[in-house]
Amino acid sequence: MTFHRTKWFRYAGWLACSLSLWGGLQAQPLTIEAAVDQSLRQFPTLTAQRSAIEALRANVAVLQANRLPNLRLHSQTNIGTANGLSGSYFSLGLIVPTSGARRAENSGSLATGNIALATADWEFYNFGRFRAEDQLLRADVAVGEAQFDREQFSLRQSVVGAYLDVFWTQQTLRLEGQNLARVDTVRRIIGNLVRNGIKPGLDSSLANVAFSRAKLAYQRVEADYQQARVLLGTLTGQSVATLQIDTTFRADPLLTSIPPVQSTLNHPLLRVAERLVSRQTVEIDLIRKTALPRLSVLAATWARGTSLGVDNEFGSLGSGLGYSRTNYLLGVAATVNLPDFKRAGARVRQQQFRIEQARSQLAAQQIDLQNTLLGADAQLVVVGQQLAELPNALRAARDAYAQRLSLYNNGVETILNLTDALNLLIAVEREVVQTRTEAVRLRFQYAQATNNFEDFYTLFRR
Repeated sequence: MTFHRTKWFRYAGWLACSLSLWGGLQAQPLTIEAAVDQSLRQFPTLTAQRSAIEALRANVAVLQANRLPNLRLHSQTNIGTANGLSGSYFSLGLIVPTSGARRAENSGSLATGNIALATADWEFYNFGRFRAEDQLLRADVAVGEAQFDREQFSLRQSVVGAYLDVFWTQQTLRLEGQNLARVDTVRRIIGNLVRNGIKPGLDSSLANVAFSRAKLAYQRVEADYQQARVLLGTLTGQSVATLQIDTTFRADPLLTSIPPVQSTLNHPLLRVAERLVSRQTVEIDLIRKTALPRLSVLAATWARGTSLGVDNEFGSLGSGLGYSRTNYLLGVAATVNLPDFKRAGARVRQQQFRIEQARSQLAAQQIDLQNTLLGADAQLVVVGQQLAELPNALRAARDAYAQRLSLYNNGVETILNLTDALNLLIAVEREVVQTRTEAVRLRFQYAQATNNFEDFYTLFRR
């Protein structure tokens, strides 16, 4: 049992590294670009944004339908009394109008009536309000499209970040597995020497402590690795049980400098603010035009019948069911509400403050992007120097460990010196991974600031 456990720890690093190969027999390893594409195709927030944009575009048909002429048809047949009296009143939609001659007394006799009515009205000119509404709608669609692009950009950031977490924790897991196997080898050698009386028992105790610490370090990284896989699987819609990423990585491009880029124009993070400024400006034009007069064409025709005679006598009820009189009416109306000019002025002033707010937000975002770009440039220079030096440090640490192990086996070195060499080696190996992680993070930051991911993706292409 001890042999199998020791053998497993010896090859733990190899198992972690070959995990993706084993998964590749079942499914194609997921590349960083494929992970982004899958998320952009199926993630719910983007689906909601697409629906919102389509709703804005569908509003074009709503506006066009609202501008069609109104054509109303109406017909009614009535029976009731017909007693009129001089005077004026506000109907308020509650009093039923009655048309009949004035009489000295109130009569309970019934009269019938019949009326058919057709009316039409069309607002054919309003000094550009329709055009302003169309422009505002197009501006709303443009803002929606910019928000969709920003959502895509943010999702790409999340997916790439999750992918890099899986990638680097997998690399660290392989590294910790190698260290675990290395510590286990030293532990077994020391155990044999102690059992043969060549080394003191203290050496075996220290070796067991180092082995336990290496095992704990491996388990901590393994927990981080599984957590990172869960997040990536959630973002890409893949099962965590079968999720395996492509481990292709090219470190050489990290040593090359990036051509300086000064402009951050047409960036998804800026596009929303830019289009909001345009949208708020267009709305000012619409606000002003809503207060202008509206010109309409009006038309009506109607036919009417009544059982009342020309001398106001009550006739047979059936005589009122036909039509005996017809009329028509045509007109052009101009409508303006004078207080609307004052209301529009107040709304325009309010809108101007909103435009200034949007412009200030745009300027702040431009500064943030430029600072991000400059910061990435400055840090990449230092990290590039570290990357160039790390191979020398790694080679020296490996040589020191090999020499200390050889001297220990020959009884020249102590267990403490051997442990120091082993700790130094793992520290340098971890620093290699950490420095590469930082270099890739800065390249990703540079890609985000410039909205150009092509050079970044080449780091992970075969």
